Amino acid sequence: MNSPDIIKDASDALQQISDRGITVMQGWYDKDIHKTHVTLWDLGEVDENFSDDDAEGVTLSLQVTIFSESDEVELAREIKKLMKEKDFSFEGRNGDDSKPEDGIYMKAQRFSKFYEMEE
Repeated sequence: MNSPDIIKDASDALQQISDRGITVMQGWYDKDIHKTHVTLWDLGEVDENFSDDDAEGVTLSLQVTIFSESDEVELAREIKKLMKEKDFSFEGRNGDDSKPEDGIYMKAQRFSKFYEMEE
């Protein structure tokens, strides 16, 4: 079985945001990008649905974070909608959306996706 790639799947889910010119990338805040950008951060995996001591699947989790000079509430709603359309489960939003001293807003949402193991 090929290992599931949650970063690729999330990038694919957010393609229409990329198509509008908003950078969607793996990693974290990039101070050299002086416009709104979205980062994808892999949070790990958990084996699921055990049968005869073998996992029948795996759940991978990631954080999708918007960095911007304004509070991107509508973009966050759009990301949540697009991710759910591609079978991601919404796990919650980070409460720390305040504007830090450097003038950059951060809006983080967490998602997970179950991948069934192929025989």
